[in-house]
Amino acid sequence: MRHYSIVFNTTTGSRRSLRVNNPNTDLPMPDIESAIGELILNDVFNEERGGLESLNRMELTVVERTQIM
Repeated sequence: MRHYSIVFNTTTGSRRSLRVNNPNTDLPMPDIESAIGELILNDVFNEERGGLESLNRMELTVVERTQIM
């Protein structure tokens, strides 16, 4: 299983995050950056807690399980 954890800075100085499960990791980085830019421009979070301002960080987590018995 893989997922992206994306953390944004908000206009109130706090952070908002989202998780994208099973992402297409073959997408070129410019496409991913463009999609993040669209999320910031078309804020998907409740603005009462602060609008999205910028990307703080984005991480890819890979969970691998191996059955032993």
